[in-house]
Amino acid sequence: MDDNWEVNSMMEFDHYQNIARAAFGDMLYDSDRNQLYYKALKKEITRLHNANKKVHVLDIGTGTGLLAMMAAKCGADSVYACEEFEESYKCAKEIIRSNNFVDKIVLIPKSSQNLKVGIDLPHRMNLLVTEVFDTELIGEGAISVFNHAHQELLTDDCIVIPSQAIVYTQVVESEYIRNFNRVNDVYHNNKLLMKVPENIKKCQGIESVFDLQLGELPIDVFKTLIPAQVMFRFNWSDKNGVITDRKNAIHCKSKENGIVHAAFVWWDLAMDSDGEIMLSCAPKWYGNRDEAPWRDHWIQGVYYFADEISLKKDEEFNVIGYHDELSFWFDTNKSSTYLDVPFPYCECDFHRIISRTLIGQMNDHNLTLNYLNALKKYIKLGSVCLFVSNLSFIGLAATLFGAEKVYYYDVSGPQGFEKVLKAYIRANELESKIILLKTYKEVLEIISKQNEKKEEIYTVFTEPSKWILPEWIDIVRFCLQVNPKTNIFPKEVTLKIQTVEFDDLWKIRAPLTEVEGFEIIPFNEIVQESIKISDGILEEKPLWEYPSKSLSNIYDLFTLNFENIANESNLILKNRLSVNIENDGVCHGLVCWTDWCLDTDIHISFGASNKKTYISDWYPYARQRIYFLNKYRKVLPGDVINCDAILCKNGNLLISFCNTYDH
Repeated sequence: MDDNWEVNSMMEFDHYQNIARAAFGDMLYDSDRNQLYYKALKKEITRLHNANKKVHVLDIGTGTGLLAMMAAKCGADSVYACEEFEESYKCAKEIIRSNNFVDKIVLIPKSSQNLKVGIDLPHRMNLLVTEVFDTELIGEGAISVFNHAHQELLTDDCIVIPSQAIVYTQVVESEYIRNFNRVNDVYHNNKLLMKVPENIKKCQGIESVFDLQLGELPIDVFKTLIPAQVMFRFNWSDKNGVITDRKNAIHCKSKENGIVHAAFVWWDLAMDSDGEIMLSCAPKWYGNRDEAPWRDHWIQGVYYFADEISLKKDEEFNVIGYHDELSFWFDTNKSSTYLDVPFPYCECDFHRIISRTLIGQMNDHNLTLNYLNALKKYIKLGSVCLFVSNLSFIGLAATLFGAEKVYYYDVSGPQGFEKVLKAYIRANELESKIILLKTYKEVLEIISKQNEKKEEIYTVFTEPSKWILPEWIDIVRFCLQVNPKTNIFPKEVTLKIQTVEFDDLWKIRAPLTEVEGFEIIPFNEIVQESIKISDGILEEKPLWEYPSKSLSNIYDLFTLNFENIANESNLILKNRLSVNIENDGVCHGLVCWTDWCLDTDIHISFGASNKKTYISDWYPYARQRIYFLNKYRKVLPGDVINCDAILCKNGNLLISFCNTYDH
C-alpha cells in the first residue's frame, strides 16, 4: 500500500469519519446486487462483441473499482472509471493495482460532470455502468449524472447498465406510521391535558423521505388501500435524457374503508436493455418474497400526504406523484383535476427540530401515561418546579397538575425550538406560569438564589432520555447540593445490556476481503482502522428494523440514582461483567439501552422486554446502541463473555471484551 494512503494519526477526525461512513460494507455484502451487475455486464459486453463492436466502458462513481474490474474481466476493450472523492479514488487505485488491472482500467480522479472527451476520455464511450442511487433513487443526483453522460460522454447507440428504474407506490392507512409524523394531543385519564398548536397539527411534516426497513414492518400495523402501482419509469438509456420535473396521476379505487395516511415507495432496476435481469428493492412481504436479499443501503421510503382523506371501499380517488431532480413527493384528492402541488415544506418548525423517532415517542400513549402518573405524585399544589428539557414539551404538564410556576430550560437549544415551545405555551394558555430560561448560567442563578428570593424549588424533573448520563446531570447535582430536600424525578436509570446475534446487521461492520472473486483487502484495512479512530465500535439503530437473536439474558451494567449523585466525587462509572451465554449462535456484540425508574412501581424501557430467543419487541421509538465485537465469535451455552465498561462523565461508554471461555 502506498505510504500516502495509510491512515495518518495526525489527520483530522472528520477525515477518518468520512472514510468510516463511506464504508458501504452492507452494499459490498449485497451479493444479489453484485451478481446482477456482473450478469448484466457479461450479457451486454457479449452482445456488443457479437455485433462486431469494440466495447468501451465508462464507470461513473467507481467507489472500490468493483464494477470497472467486472467490466474488464468480462472482456471490455477499454475501461475508464472516474471517482471524485479522494479517499475512494485512492482506495480504488490500490484495489485495481492489487487485482492486476492497472493496464486495463484508467482511473480518473474527477466527477463525471467534469470529464471532457479528448482530454479525460479518448472518445465517447458505448457502455455506461454506474451505481449512483439511494433510498429515494434520485437523491444522489442520478438524473443529472445520466443526462450529462448522454449529452457529453456517450455514443448515441450506447448501452446503459442499469437501463431503467421503476418506482412503485402503495397507499396505506397506518396509525403506527402516522405516529412518526403527526403529533397528537396529550390526554390523561381520558381528559385533554395538553393541546398541540394548530399550525403543528396541520403541517404535513418535514419534506425528506422517511426511510424504513418496511420488510420488517408487521403486516397488521398497516392497511393497504391501494396496492403497489407503477408511479414513474426512468429510462436511463434514453439518449435525450430524463425530464427533471414530472408528475403522474393514477386514478384508483380504494380496496378498503380507511384514511389515507402515507405512501410506501420503493424501486426496481432493469439491469439489461431487454429487461430480463431485474433487481428489486421491494419489501419482503410484497409478493411473499421471503428470500428477498437484505439491504441497508437501498431500503424503502415513506412519504406523508398533506391531507388525510377518508375513503370508502371502491371509492374513486387520485394518487399523484411528483419529482424534481432530487426528490419525490405525493398527493391525493377526489377531484377530477390534478393541481400542481409544490414541494412540501415544514412551516411550523416543529418537524425540523423534533426527529421522527422523538415524535413517535411523544405519541406513545403508554409511555406518556406512565410518565404523567408518576409526575403527578411529585408535584405539590402551588409549588415551584424546574424542568430541564431536551426537546420536550411534557414539562408543561406540571402546571396542569398544580404547580404555581415552572422554570423551563432546554439543554439542546436548537434554533427554532423556543418558537415552537412558545406556541405550545400559548395554545395551552400557560404564559403566566412558564418562565423560559435561555442559558445554563440563568439556571444556576435561579437555583442558587432560592433562599434569597424565598422561592424554594420543590421538584426538579425531566423526561427520560435514551442514555444513562443525560445532559442535565450537572444541574441535578447542583440542585441537591444547594437544597438536599429537592425532589428529583425520575428517580434512577439503569443501563441494560444483552448479547445478540443479528440476522444481517452485522454486515455493516464486518471485515470484507473479497467480492465476486476480486480482492478488496486495502479497502477493508482503511475502513476498519478509520472506524476504530472515529467511531469506536458504537452504532445506533432502531433495532425493531433489524431481526436479532438473544444469546444471553438481560444484564444491568450501570445504575445511577439521581437522589444520591450530589455526594459522589465523580460520575465516572466502572464495571466488569461476566455475561453467561444461554443460546448457541454467533455473538456479534452487545445491545445497550436504558430502563428508567419513575417511581417505585412505574418503570419504562427503551429496549427489549421479552425473554424469547428471537427478539421482536424492541421499543420502536428509540434507537438502541450496539457495541460490535472486533471479531465475531461462535458461542455455545455455558460460554462466558467478560465485559469491561467505563461510563465517562460526558456520556461516552467504553467497552472492551475478553475472550469467551467454557465453564
